[in-house]
Amino acid sequence: MNFRKSIIVITVILMAMPGVLSAQFYFGKNKVNYETFDWSILETDHFKVYFHDQARWLAEITAYYVEDSYDFLENKFNHHIFKKTPLIIYSSPNYFTQTNVIPQILPENVAGFTEFYKGRMVVPFDGSIYEFLRVVQHELVHVFTYSKLGSVLRDHKKLTLYGPPLWFTEGIAEYWSRPWSSEADMMIADLMISGSFIDYDNIYAISGTFLMYKVGESLCKFIAERYGEDKLLLIFENWWKHKSFERVVSYTTGRELKDIFRDWQYHLKKTYFPTLAESDYPERFSELQSERGFFVKPIIAEYHTDTGIVQELVYKANQLGYSGIYKRALNGRKSEEKVVLKGERSSKFESLHLMRSSISANRLGELVFASRNHDRDALYFLDLESGDVERTRKFEGLISVVSPSISADGSRVAFAGARKDGRFDLYIYDVSRDRLERCTNDFYNDRNPAFHPDGSKLAFVSDRGAYGEDGYTNIFELDLETKAVTQITFGKHNDLSPSYSSDGKWLLFSSDRGGRTNIHAIDSSGAMYKIGNTLTGCFDPRFSPNDSLIVFSAFQEYGFQIYTMPFEDSLMRPFEREQPVYASWEPETVSGHFISGIVEYETDYSLDIAQSAVAYDVVYGSAGGVQVGLSDMLGNSRYHFLVFNTAQERSSFFSSFNVAATYLNTEHRLNYAYGLYHFYDEYDDPAEGLFAERIYGGMGSISYPFSKFKRFETRLFVRKSEKELFFPGTFRNAVLTTLYLSYVKDNSIWDYTGPLDGSRYIITAGFSYDLKSSSAFNRLFMVDLRKYFRLGKYSAFATRAWYYTSGGKEPQRLYFGGSWSLRGFDHREWYKRNIFLLSNELRFPLINRLHIGLPVGAIGFTGIRGAIFADVGSAWGDEFDQLYGAFGLGARVALGYFLVLRFDFTRTTDFEKISPSWDFDFWFGWNF
Repeated sequence: MNFRKSIIVITVILMAMPGVLSAQFYFGKNKVNYETFDWSILETDHFKVYFHDQARWLAEITAYYVEDSYDFLENKFNHHIFKKTPLIIYSSPNYFTQTNVIPQILPENVAGFTEFYKGRMVVPFDGSIYEFLRVVQHELVHVFTYSKLGSVLRDHKKLTLYGPPLWFTEGIAEYWSRPWSSEADMMIADLMISGSFIDYDNIYAISGTFLMYKVGESLCKFIAERYGEDKLLLIFENWWKHKSFERVVSYTTGRELKDIFRDWQYHLKKTYFPTLAESDYPERFSELQSERGFFVKPIIAEYHTDTGIVQELVYKANQLGYSGIYKRALNGRKSEEKVVLKGERSSKFESLHLMRSSISANRLGELVFASRNHDRDALYFLDLESGDVERTRKFEGLISVVSPSISADGSRVAFAGARKDGRFDLYIYDVSRDRLERCTNDFYNDRNPAFHPDGSKLAFVSDRGAYGEDGYTNIFELDLETKAVTQITFGKHNDLSPSYSSDGKWLLFSSDRGGRTNIHAIDSSGAMYKIGNTLTGCFDPRFSPNDSLIVFSAFQEYGFQIYTMPFEDSLMRPFEREQPVYASWEPETVSGHFISGIVEYETDYSLDIAQSAVAYDVVYGSAGGVQVGLSDMLGNSRYHFLVFNTAQERSSFFSSFNVAATYLNTEHRLNYAYGLYHFYDEYDDPAEGLFAERIYGGMGSISYPFSKFKRFETRLFVRKSEKELFFPGTFRNAVLTTLYLSYVKDNSIWDYTGPLDGSRYIITAGFSYDLKSSSAFNRLFMVDLRKYFRLGKYSAFATRAWYYTSGGKEPQRLYFGGSWSLRGFDHREWYKRNIFLLSNELRFPLINRLHIGLPVGAIGFTGIRGAIFADVGSAWGDEFDQLYGAFGLGARVALGYFLVLRFDFTRTTDFEKISPSWDFDFWFGWNF
């Protein structure tokens, strides 16, 4: 089978399942199913809760509370959902990333999602029962939103293709799933005080960001408070009356949406500007130690080297699209930043848990941190002087390891860990004995342990207090000898990140008591103090080794920066401690009339897509027909059927039917697909002329991911090929078997228009054998190597080397030339069996944001990039012919998430002369 046609066959077979094999057939990262689950279903009055075998305890809690959420939202929406809603839960974010409900690879910060084809909610558990149930209710708001809109339109026999803007759907989901939080207050306060106003015309600029969620929540809260809570419901009730969201809001509230934005901004100014009188930005009372950006989890490490005692600031950051660990001298931003470790490049450091996990160091210069390593988290020991990882430890049965704290002598490491059921407890790892001890064992969310300097106890954060059921956390101490737990702080607050001074006389932590998250301290007498008073929030405070400084990260201008401030009386204000309230709590579980029973999950297929489909290829012609996709509830098994006809005359109608049926299974680590197909069409081939070909047979595909970044693929075709060459009127019949083998690596990091960092390569070999004549039919070999050298946040030097060759009776030729290969030449300039290409490109930011005013409104573009490039390549048949080159410059304009416009000005050369003028080329597609 022709290599190009084999790709077209597979693409046509699978095109109704976008991303199902998202990593197959060239580049792409892999979704690795390390674990195979046994699934069950718990049915209640309104839900089917799908849970795997490690999450039954969680399913019983979920089933109880989700019915409460349903009752609450049924009243808010004045709407009843008649069909039971599927809710799929995972006991850990590590398991959640393996879900096949959607094909996309999920970033670590995704707390859940709702899939709208089948109305599935998918949510992972990350230790906090309160946060888990809040996310469930957030996703349930989405289910109600689209069910309500559909019901309103059906009732009034209306059809509309528009939906609410993302800020509104996410904002109302936040507003109706939780009370206004200190986190939301921090972000909106920062937005207003910094002057970064969000208005009607530019809210799209934050689309999809976490800030958009909070802005949307604030807007929904404002509409409810200013115009009445019922107006949020009436927006849905009135959906059928107008053809735009803006007109619906105006009709419902009596105010234009632009005016509502202005009123909202004025309300926020009156709310937040007065807070400047009693609070400040961090730089007003501390020294900035980092640039503006995303710098978190700082510590001050002091250790001995051959040249003396070294004191360094060590922290985590995301500066260039990936997380890393960095260090610098403690003298402000003037010091040179050094990379300690780059994350998200290999399976050993797949995720450094940027916001979830802190780091720790002792006086021996050992840094301990946690990172995802293949299927679960591992504990790492790194030498700060050399930068070498000296030890890696994965613990049997533990899938999550976060926030390790190393003792002063380096003999023990405390951390929060979760087993397969997802519950976080405290553990201590004895380094010398290589022994793990479990210190707590319950359903509470225990986090952020910190050793007391004498090693006798741990301070930690937990929701085991009286108000933990409502999501509040306090500071506790664990006696390591008796295992007795003592509560240190109390109240409806979020107390976070405790740490001790070197003499053990002070306990430092951050807390939102008082409204905003600030640094607090408790002395040996039990007195509490507030240190500084920031406008936004201060997090992860740590003492310097001699207790003279406090290092912390603070939120400002939608980023986190690192600061240090002196630990002195002038910055400390007495803060009244709340009276102790001792009470325990336990989550409710489903029982009684709510539950319909628990049954084992059985594969039950339902429709994903049924639509007409049209595909066109210049050589292989057009294909139009019907495609149908089916999948099971978990997305592990999929069927796809395709039927179309290529007849050009009535007499050939039945003989020109094209059909394909494919089955795909992604339940296990080894993904596989197989199918049957029959294709017939007439083609105009530049090498062979006009011909007709009928092929029918079967195909099989296997993909085995070694990690998120590397995989092995193989594809096998067995088919009958009947080919008629119209000129000179000859026939060829063959029974062909074709095998392709590929090895793929992709750890590239992208911005709007393409890769900027990392590397990608694929090596493919293929061989076809004619069973009828017992002879080799054709062969191919291809290697495509791409490397990206980062020069700055938005700039890089990219290089590509591509070689392709094919031989045999019917060699597999490819087109060559155009914007995606040798630029400056016509698209499909050559159609040859041997190809070589070397491309080099300098990528740089051209225009970050461009707004164009039009009579109907403004159009905005984000991330316009420039390129200067030079290509060298050739395509030939039996004998090498000529080397060609091209050079030029261009621009790349990102339109949303899936489309990039390419504009190139190019001059070409045959290395004897250069084309006299610049050629302009307009095309679509990401950078190589």
